[in-house]
Amino acid sequence: MHGVVDRLAKGLLVLLGLMLLAMVALSVLNVVGRYVFSASLLWADEIAVFGMIVMGWLGAIVVAWRRMDIRMSILSDLFPERVQFWLGMVVQLMTAVLCGWVAWLSWGYVSRLMQFGMTSDGAKIPLWTVHIAITITLAGLSLIAAFRLVRALAGLRTGSAKKVVAE
Repeated sequence: MHGVVDRLAKGLLVLLGLMLLAMVALSVLNVVGRYVFSASLLWADEIAVFGMIVMGWLGAIVVAWRRMDIRMSILSDLFPERVQFWLGMVVQLMTAVLCGWVAWLSWGYVSRLMQFGMTSDGAKIPLWTVHIAITITLAGLSLIAAFRLVRALAGLRTGSAKKVVAE
């Protein structure tokens, strides 16, 4: 399972990198159009902002999976390993539940955007295509936390729980 998710994370990073390149190209095109031809793409800045929002949210999935997020562990590092383990389990459980719940609420909002057919002002793109990145990310974070929780609890039976928490 780890290998499959690692490949998915790598694919997502490639996709986000291509999005970044497309946004840079669009911005360069807009600058050239504005200053050389005195005609700019009115929707280009809006697309760039939406792209940054999507990249930030979806990038959080990769960051969480690779455990590259910022942690405030000054206090928890003072506890014995056993307490750190169970504290980590509480954090994973709360993350799984809360992110799952907010993903569900977010899906309600996205489905209403789809139902009403709301579009952006400049580019006229459906707004749900931007907002669904939040739903996907929250669901992904919930699944990652649940996976880690189950894996660590299973490690209790085999004696490898410390390894699961530490990685």
